[in-house]
Amino acid sequence: MVHDANAPAPDDEQLLGRVAWYYHHDGLTQDEVGRRLGLSRIKVSRLLERAKRAGIIGITIHSTNRDCLVLEERVRECHGLAEAIVIPALPPPPGGHETPLATNERLTQAAASYLMNFISDGSVLAVGWGDAVTHTLKRLGHLLGHTGASVVTLTGGVSTYLQMLGGLNAPIAQAQRLHMIPSPLITSRAATASALLEEPAVQEVIAMARRADCALIGIGALEKDASLVRGGYLSNEELAAYRAKGAVGDIIGRFLDHRGRPLDLEIHDRIVGIDLQSLSAIARVIGVAGGALKVEAIRAVLAGGTLDMLITDEPTARALVD
Repeated sequence: MVHDANAPAPDDEQLLGRVAWYYHHDGLTQDEVGRRLGLSRIKVSRLLERAKRAGIIGITIHSTNRDCLVLEERVRECHGLAEAIVIPALPPPPGGHETPLATNERLTQAAASYLMNFISDGSVLAVGWGDAVTHTLKRLGHLLGHTGASVVTLTGGVSTYLQMLGGLNAPIAQAQRLHMIPSPLITSRAATASALLEEPAVQEVIAMARRADCALIGIGALEKDASLVRGGYLSNEELAAYRAKGAVGDIIGRFLDHRGRPLDLEIHDRIVGIDLQSLSAIARVIGVAGGALKVEAIRAVLAGGTLDMLITDEPTARALVD
């Protein structure tokens, strides 16, 4: 008789069944399930995953999700990705459309849910910056704070990252599992950036980022409220000048043309952080972005071949394959 490694023991099966029922049937949150059964949220999350593998939880996919699965396949095929996640579009509110903020919130929930499968003791998550990354990390704060996972930054910008990561649980910092490149993101002179990149402390963090299990990045569009502008790194006038030179978007501060090629801009020589070639070599590079304003930027990043996976929304996915 062949033993099924996923088959739970009778006592386990009863617990898995209770967790699955409370979560999927009764609509309790993982925290509420944990309080009812005297379990941690992490334990509940892992039990739900075990219940799926054991076949205790079955999933029925309805028409909207089937449409998204077809889109995911088309996005993968069109842009040479290993994976894609497409979240369904919400019906627009009366007299309006889904706001970029609402889209971003839903995308980051999808990103956090996906990353939960890869965060465990000893794993390393490398992160860029921007709204999508910030909100994803905050959703993962509890898990990051109570596992042996490490977070490492892909660029300098200590003050920016401290603001981003402020919502994470304290244990990750207390356990010295938060590793930041000790430098500004953008220096005033190219010579300063070059000197900082030679510093052993900077090289050590960048080397750790290169070895990460996953990298999570946002994709920037050249709009007036772009993250680089809101962060005080660039002015709207400078952004307009880059647009005039052919830039359509950026990742980790590197501006790309419509073919995904980095432009020859002096700002690139003043950035302290991992380069795009090293970013592309990380085992799993995940981009999170959506919305009409970002279609051109996402298309450019996909053309550049940096991403292994894209998490986006249904209207954006349709624009990317049409």
